Amino acid sequence: MPRLSRKSSPPAACPQCSGKKYISFNWARFQHGHDAESKQVQRALKIERQLKHGWEYACENCGSRWYLGRDGIMMSYIHPSKAGLVEHWNAGTYEVSDEIWDELGKIGATAQGSIAGGRTSAEVPCRVTTVRGETFDMAYVSFQSRPPIDLWQDGRRIRFCDEVASVEPSPYTLPADVRLATSRAQEIRMGYAPTAVQAHDGHLFQLNWANDFFASGPYKGEDLRLTDLAGDWDQADMAGVPSEYILYFVADWRADLDSLYLDAAGGRASEQISAVPEEDENRDASAEDESGRLEQAEGTEERD
Repeated sequence: MPRLSRKSSPPAACPQCSGKKYISFNWARFQHGHDAESKQVQRALKIERQLKHGWEYACENCGSRWYLGRDGIMMSYIHPSKAGLVEHWNAGTYEVSDEIWDELGKIGATAQGSIAGGRTSAEVPCRVTTVRGETFDMAYVSFQSRPPIDLWQDGRRIRFCDEVASVEPSPYTLPADVRLATSRAQEIRMGYAPTAVQAHDGHLFQLNWANDFFASGPYKGEDLRLTDLAGDWDQADMAGVPSEYILYFVADWRADLDSLYLDAAGGRASEQISAVPEEDENRDASAEDESGRLEQAEGTEERD
């Protein structure tokens, strides 16, 4: 009777050396998968060391490095050019002073969503002065639970918050209600999720996807207000700030970050949002009062 040959195990191979070239993948799925590719990855990736948040893995076959967040879900490839960022992030504790935290709370943070749900970062746009006396008008203090290596952070100019001496509102930062509106903008065609804004002189702009800063000619973020174009987007100029003009100062994740988000109920930044319509309403009411007084004065002149 012929012997049944045992099926050979698939060779160890991570998504880099197997040719898949994934930037990130769902480790939870691969870890419990029974298909050939899952078994290859299981055999290849082994824990190299624990980091301050999460773990670093290495491929036994090609030596490539991978980062697994503390939630144990997403595995991200550590490109060799980003290895220094991981070392810097892991080696230090990056916390802001109470004074800086208080100022950041007045400005409010925008959130970066997670594939698995929830929030993975809180970024506050501001003007930063560093301990060396440098001033950056367009900068973020970026609270993160992961090292700054993910694809959405490619091209960013990254430093760490131990260099920050003080923060203050930047004239290039958009008003809180505009920032929140851009973060909630709906995609009306592929890659296009516009928000309409208007300058004091009536100039119209459209912002694509989430925006925190604005600079175009003489116009700065603080000059803009939300407006409604009723779908006629052609009348507004497309504008925004390229990422290379913005500096990111990475800070460690905090348990109390929820209070920092613009949409946090009762948060200090949320007060800015609720105040904007009230100001507009008062402005409109004041204009109506002025108009009424003008009409009355004109009527008096006619009667004379």
